[in-house]
Amino acid sequence: MIVTSLFALTCFTIIALAIGRLIWSKKASKQRAIMGISGIILFIELIKITQQHRGMHSGFLNGNLEFETKLINLKSNITTLYTNLLEFESEHAYPPSLSTHYPYKQWQRLIENDTLKSAESFQLHSGLIARQLDAMWDMSDEFSLTSNQQEHIQDLAQQLVKTLPELAESLGQVRALSVQVASKQEMSADKKLQLLFTLGKIEEHHRRLTTPLPDSTNERLINFIQEIKKSINYSTLYNQNPDAIFQEATQVIDEIFVFILAGFDSLKTTIKDVKILF
Repeated sequence: MIVTSLFALTCFTIIALAIGRLIWSKKASKQRAIMGISGIILFIELIKITQQHRGMHSGFLNGNLEFETKLINLKSNITTLYTNLLEFESEHAYPPSLSTHYPYKQWQRLIENDTLKSAESFQLHSGLIARQLDAMWDMSDEFSLTSNQQEHIQDLAQQLVKTLPELAESLGQVRALSVQVASKQEMSADKKLQLLFTLGKIEEHHRRLTTPLPDSTNERLINFIQEIKKSINYSTLYNQNPDAIFQEATQVIDEIFVFILAGFDSLKTTIKDVKILF
């Protein structure tokens, strides 16, 4: 009788410990996902400002000296964001192999190179942003956002970490290329093809959105794409004001980033509302 009771008590204790460990693990994963959003938001801001730096730097190298002061401010803001990201990684025991240290070094090499031409600047910036996007995806995966066991959380995270940022990045590329053309007042055949290809990518990302953009943003996006396409087809892009193009594109891109940040607020609430069951 005593042996049977001890055996039953042992089994109950083992089961209770296993359930307790499972609940603790799920709570820890939930909390880590919420913490990860803070790091992702830093990445979102970093990508946004790096895109602005790319567009202005291309215009500056093509003779638009009005961008010089703005570039200095952007450079300072980008460096600060890298510092904040590295501190975030340190505080949350982030794997060194995935560290933002690597794109940061790439950024430092870019800004220290004072012999760049406009096309080279565009390519280096675009390569850096591609690496930032990959690093943001890695962070999202590491903090159980795009790898979340809850399918609806995983799907929403994918839109916020991949589809929407890639849409904004394609728009940023069109902005930079258009500013190059307008600043230099000429458009080569290669530049024309590059613009048309990137406009096609924008339309593809736009179609893949599962949560539609606000009506006003959606309308501005469509109008901007149509205006650039029209100016390419009628060979009038190089006659336009580069600063005006930059501002028009920036308004659309900024609204997309506002939409992304609002999405992360919603995602955080969704994660908090998940019930811990066993």
